Amino acid sequence: MKKSIYSGIYEGAFANRINLQKRDGMNDGEIVTEVWYKLSLEDAKQFIENDEYTELKIAEGKELLDSWIKLITTEHQNTVTGKTRHYSSTSLRPYVQGYGCDGTTDLNIHAIANRLAEKNGLDYRSLLVRAYPNDFSLSNNISWLKDDVVLDETIIPDEIDADLALRDLEQINNYTLAMEFGIELYRLGVTSTNWEERKTTLEVMTKMIQQGRL
Repeated sequence: MKKSIYSGIYEGAFANRINLQKRDGMNDGEIVTEVWYKLSLEDAKQFIENDEYTELKIAEGKELLDSWIKLITTEHQNTVTGKTRHYSSTSLRPYVQGYGCDGTTDLNIHAIANRLAEKNGLDYRSLLVRAYPNDFSLSNNISWLKDDVVLDETIIPDEIDADLALRDLEQINNYTLAMEFGIELYRLGVTSTNWEERKTTLEVMTKMIQQGRL
């Protein structure tokens, strides 16, 4: 088998593409191309060189119905310097609430949180704007929250565990969003954790750290 430009991945892994997206990179003149592929557990075993990883994921996958491995390849191409960087990541699918963060689960976690917000009459877009006003506005296109490809690989339970949803948001470093969402859920009686108290405590501790008192 022929190895690809992505470390530890054989070219046979790229037969089943399910998504492609391009975006501007962090650096000037940089274009990022991200491609998703769907691998069966057997394909993962054959085309991913890390035997220990694939054996672990295959063992976990046997606990799920119709499980598979999601392979993401990412190319960073700098149109100014001509330099190109390549990365890849893999994760078990379908995504189950509480599975945690493995670097490729952000959209799944947001999809579940968005459904939880809808079920409780909350607007997830407004929560995003409140939490991250420099990154989101009410005019932003957030269709990615209901992307069919993401929803197809995500198991959203009928009864979503609110505390687990908030913890998962913290797992992907969306602490401010988790806090703002948690405050609203606490007011509705959906969670027993008083997130307003947590926010106040955090603000006091942050102020003390800035003043050199901690």
